[in-house]
Amino acid sequence: MTGENLLGLPLDEALERLRAAGIEPNIVESRAPRRPAGNGALRVVRIKNGGREITVCGFQTALKEERNA
Repeated sequence: MTGENLLGLPLDEALERLRAAGIEPNIVESRAPRRPAGNGALRVVRIKNGGREITVCGFQTALKEERNA
């Protein structure tokens, strides 16, 4: 498994596919310096070593409601 088909997938789905292929990946979480950890749904943004290392980032899944002033 090269991992290209994992890019953009939610972490849970990517882990299912990797584990089905017999790979237990090391997960690296990346984020902007001022953004707190755990902000948004984690998605795969980088794959290294044939899926043995994946980098994930949090993405917002819902839009914030606009406030009328």
